[in-house]
Amino acid sequence: MRGLWITAVVLGLAGCASSSVKQQEQNAAIADARARLGLGQCDMNVAQQVHQLSDAQLDLEAAYLCLQQGKLPPLELVLEDFAKRHPEAPYQDYAAYLQAMVPFARFEMAAGDDQERLRLGREAHAQLTGFIRQYPDSAYRSEIVPRLETLLEGMAQSEYNLAMLDVETGQRERGEARLRYLIRYYPRSKAAVEAQHWLGTTD
Repeated sequence: MRGLWITAVVLGLAGCASSSVKQQEQNAAIADARARLGLGQCDMNVAQQVHQLSDAQLDLEAAYLCLQQGKLPPLELVLEDFAKRHPEAPYQDYAAYLQAMVPFARFEMAAGDDQERLRLGREAHAQLTGFIRQYPDSAYRSEIVPRLETLLEGMAQSEYNLAMLDVETGQRERGEARLRYLIRYYPRSKAAVEAQHWLGTTD
């Protein structure tokens, strides 16, 4: 009986030692990833390393760096299933904010392609307004609101640009219809003022 008790103790100590070694390896891997982030590295390799380590704070640090650098695929990988992987982690709203910024950043990067900006703008609008509904009391709401304004202004300008393109290419009726759509759905935009002026001077 005493032999069984000793065996159990030894196995327990071995288990503790193994757990301690694994934790040390995890801490070392996190420190390595954090060092790479400190050097400004944000690519898919780093993102995969961070995602596999599944450390909530490290995920957020990497995502913020990737957003600053405009590296959106690594950012998306780092925050993939963040709420499921870290259900008890604080700052869930911060993770959601960073995720919501991805389509907005893509919208900004699509300058010059009005059709693509409208497509991305609709996606970004859904993400940003979804964040506000899900986290109405979040401190990051104040970061979202001005971006929504920028988004709507940019989408309105793209509508105006496409309307003018229609007019210039002989599709006047379609262009005028787009201008009226613009005035109806983006009434507070600068482009809506321009559209009203254009329609008023051509009637």
